[in-house]
Amino acid sequence: TARSMHVHGDADRMVSTARMEALASSFTSPSFFRHAGGHGVPFSKEFRDALKAFVFDDTDTAVSAKCDPLPPASVPVGKPRHSLTPTRFLFVNGVGPCVGVSTERVAECFGEFGHVDRVDVFDPSMARCVVTMRTLEDAERAQAATHETCRPDLGDRRLWVQFSSDPDTVEEEPEVAKQEELWCAAVRDSAALGVPGATLIEDFVTEREELEMLACVDGDERWQRLAKRKVLHYGYAFDYGTRDANEPTKPMPAFVNEILTRASALNALGAGECLDCDQLTVNEYVCGVGIAPHVDTHSAFGATIMSLSLAGRAVMEFRLHEGGDSNEPSERRAILMPPRSLLVLHGEARYRWLHYIPHRKRDALVGEDECETREERRVSFTFRSRREGACACEWPEACDSRAGAA
Repeated sequence: TARSMHVHGDADRMVSTARMEALASSFTSPSFFRHAGGHGVPFSKEFRDALKAFVFDDTDTAVSAKCDPLPPASVPVGKPRHSLTPTRFLFVNGVGPCVGVSTERVAECFGEFGHVDRVDVFDPSMARCVVTMRTLEDAERAQAATHETCRPDLGDRRLWVQFSSDPDTVEEEPEVAKQEELWCAAVRDSAALGVPGATLIEDFVTEREELEMLACVDGDERWQRLAKRKVLHYGYAFDYGTRDANEPTKPMPAFVNEILTRASALNALGAGECLDCDQLTVNEYVCGVGIAPHVDTHSAFGATIMSLSLAGRAVMEFRLHEGGDSNEPSERRAILMPPRSLLVLHGEARYRWLHYIPHRKRDALVGEDECETREERRVSFTFRSRREGACACEWPEACDSRAGAA
């Protein structure tokens, strides 16, 4: 009769306990190893010992002794929150029962730096826990020694350790709980946006032209994958290290000449300069992905930048930082870019304001009760002209040609 050992996690959301036990009933005297993690095999010492006993011991009694369930991890009353000041409580990201690291092992590791009162797991399906040290001094010592390190005794997993609120304290949720209410709601036209030099042109290309342009770039085999998006360059390759474009690459696609000619006739600031565009970057974003706040490098590119949105919509937010080194912007404005729309940035909008696409799947709009959900895919075409010589814009504080912030 075949012997069997069945491994199951209390937080397993793919295979229920009933299904596991139904399978086990097909065997004679099945052995069990239950752990506090999810759908996976743990690599804890307890499991290794149990597995060795099962493989090398012919009797089920030794296996049963090794396969006792792990003691359940305590669940905190409240949801821990980041603390700006040191506390006895350490939020530890990177380890937990779901990745085979038991709370006992976590306690033993942090016990090197002082007495550990307890280890709490507030979501068994995630590799996170809260370690409560006996004293504040112990917690400070443990945080300094373990933050951004890989501990061999915790499976060489990289840890992120920060001070936390008391997990037993239930904090009242603020009245404004919706994340949307903290967003910068977007307007639908550039006049309402109020950023000098920013002009939105809706339906700049037809649906047929949109499909033809997408088919052209989709058939290009040179796509590069960045952390969260794919990129493609024409004319000159954009260097994400220097934020410049000097290396020649594949020539512009055939459709570019028509796009630039049409754009040059627009009643938009700087549109007439777009005929000089010699660099095109194509970005593919999946729903929920954006790009960080930035100003296109002054010393690298000219006075006009154009962004054409195809296949999906997104909100572009503009930020202005004035008056000191505060990370909080003094002004925030946002505009919705529908599919097939062209956004032209010139002058102040191009040189002074940071622009970015927020990382989210829906956007709040001025005057609308409901958010608009983005499409599954958005492809942007950014047209730029490379600069010859230093930038002489009106905003030296933001200009890298004059040792500014750009």
